[in-house]
Amino acid sequence: MEQLDTQSERIQGDLRGLLAGEIRCDVLYCQLFAGDGSIYEVRPVGVVQPRNVADVATTIRYAAEKNLAVHARGAGTGTTGGCLGSGLVLDFSRHFHRILESGDDWTRVQAGVVRERLNYHLQRQGRQCVADPTDREVGTVGGALAVNAAGSFWPKSGSMSRHVRRMQVVLADGKLMEAGREPLRQGVSDDPDPRKRDLVNSLASLLRSHREVIERHRTRCAVDSCGYRLEDILRDDVLDLAGLLVGSEGTLGVVTEATLATQPLPRHRGVALLLFDSIDKAIRSATCIAARQPNACDLLDRRHLSLARQTDIRFDVLVPRQAEAALVVEHEGEREGEVEEQVEALVEEIRHSRHLAFGSLQAFDSGEMELFWRLTHSIQPSARRLGGSARPVPVLDDIAVPVESLSDFLVRCQNLFKRHEVTVSLSAHAIQGQIRFQPFLNLARPADVAKMRKIAE
Repeated sequence: MEQLDTQSERIQGDLRGLLAGEIRCDVLYCQLFAGDGSIYEVRPVGVVQPRNVADVATTIRYAAEKNLAVHARGAGTGTTGGCLGSGLVLDFSRHFHRILESGDDWTRVQAGVVRERLNYHLQRQGRQCVADPTDREVGTVGGALAVNAAGSFWPKSGSMSRHVRRMQVVLADGKLMEAGREPLRQGVSDDPDPRKRDLVNSLASLLRSHREVIERHRTRCAVDSCGYRLEDILRDDVLDLAGLLVGSEGTLGVVTEATLATQPLPRHRGVALLLFDSIDKAIRSATCIAARQPNACDLLDRRHLSLARQTDIRFDVLVPRQAEAALVVEHEGEREGEVEEQVEALVEEIRHSRHLAFGSLQAFDSGEMELFWRLTHSIQPSARRLGGSARPVPVLDDIAVPVESLSDFLVRCQNLFKRHEVTVSLSAHAIQGQIRFQPFLNLARPADVAKMRKIAE
């Protein structure tokens, strides 16, 4: 057994008798939680795997008493280091993965439930939870709530904040609170919990008094995860307390469970793969496609497509090497014929009427549609297998850009990367203006680290 230092031994000894779950402070185990999907590494002083809400509250109270930070962690797939820190990690993936109950149009789950497992469960009822982060295969509900996750299907489903009905959170003092859309009667909360009532009234007062400032700083971007979401929290004598907590990354409270809205599964779907000889034509096409209100529209550049071919030989056949960019677009409808008409009309406009795309493929079979969508997710596994020392660095993920500025922004970025002689892969959720750059760098080289910092700035 590894010998603990004095602080770790004290923390482990203090908490072991107070928790139903596990507490580990040995260096080797804590090192497993020092990284996530980002480039950063910070080893925590301890890892708590709570079995129940009481464990979460106990840990947070203890951390407050000992002046330790608390870092809530789901699957650890984030690319910004949000779940890393030198304090106590609360690992929700071990025990907090129960689907508690479901109704006709809602489901109540613990924070550590994996989103793909949740949707598999809901499929039996003909339902789904449609907000679609790209890490849905392993990402947890709590993690998606923490960052107000949105993905390819944002045009149809929006981000997580749209689907939250209620949340159970533990506050900084270890007290439990239920948060939802809190009614205000004549502008004042009459919640029976005095602490929550005071909190809601104070928030409502602050939001009213700073309404002009909040509105003046309203983002022009369709999707923006920066800062707290203040602009639409107070509306029509309702304060959306859950909406404020979504996207706050654990800084306002730690989510332990959530009640989410569910939607019917689409009856029929269809996907178009459009191929372009320039990325500019792909962006112009995305602007046209937005008017057709698709479920999703993802943009992939030449480097991304090249990496996909190295991963799966089917993409070598599917995507010709002269393609400089591609769009993957999905429609859904009540009737099979309706969906086929939508997809065919899309291809007719972009390829034959506007002459923007030089090639196209259509898919209506579930296997073929999954292959098209796999193309959008292929870069990570393929890039990791590349030879040489350079690797894709997840340091420029989910950049939010006003859609009308997307083309100009990409030109400026391409010039920046050329100036620093850096190869970059690009993918984007084109309709909402969410961009992901992955510069290929060797972070063992000081020169590449310097390039990364300059590019990020």
